[in-house]
Amino acid sequence: MISPASEVATRLSALRLVSFIPQQRDAVHVGLLTPDAQQVIDLAGLGITDALEALDQLTMLRQAAGAIVHGAARTVFPVSGLHLVAPIPLVRSVVLAPGAETPSFADPATLHGPGGHLSRDDAAVARAGLAAVVGTTLDARTPCNDETLDRALVGTVLVLGWPQLDHDGLPALRVGALGPFVAVPRRRPDSLIRSHVAPLSVGALPDHRSTMHAPGETDFFALARRALLSHTLRPGDLLTIFPDVSGAALPWPVAGGSWVRVSAPGLGTLSLAVR
Repeated sequence: MISPASEVATRLSALRLVSFIPQQRDAVHVGLLTPDAQQVIDLAGLGITDALEALDQLTMLRQAAGAIVHGAARTVFPVSGLHLVAPIPLVRSVVLAPGAETPSFADPATLHGPGGHLSRDDAAVARAGLAAVVGTTLDARTPCNDETLDRALVGTVLVLGWPQLDHDGLPALRVGALGPFVAVPRRRPDSLIRSHVAPLSVGALPDHRSTMHAPGETDFFALARRALLSHTLRPGDLLTIFPDVSGAALPWPVAGGSWVRVSAPGLGTLSLAVR
């Protein structure tokens, strides 16, 4: 039988990194979500001021999780009083298009976080996905076995993507939203759920929900190896996979005031409002 102390230690070993802006402040902070998901412990007191620094200090954070969460000197904010932003605000995403041999690399860009907004056109073609977060540098053209990749891919985050213009001005599926947190070590959900929630004012437009199999370990390892054929992977990079779903397109028209959501067990729900 698992003791209460062991159960707490197990829960704290799975960290959830959150980026947020406290009320009446304008700087983005990074913190740890408490196991009950009601509070965020600010990591600024440990000298960690952004998500990349948190990824660099993961070993320390995991070892000190109990002291950080329960310490008397901690700075705590209730989740209800925070503005959550994309957990890694500036990232490069790596996506392999269906039928392509080489992954595409999107330059670092500011992404939507929880509570962001989508246009109706973007909402209509939005795709749910899952991303593995790179935690250590992997040099291009370096062979990597499964054990090396398992250590290097340190976290998991939900993503939402839609076609955006690439360097050549052509539409390509890109990551556009992240959240609500990065789960460390990586979570491996069996499924993703994408929902379109119609506004109450549009009674004739039904809600729509689709469930898809989440990509697995071997899928992310294969994407990493393809990316390493030409590029070095760096901390904060997202290896993103959008599962194929047949017959699951969002219904037209997508009305203003509705919501597009993607969720997975252990990773929460990312919600974006449609304008």
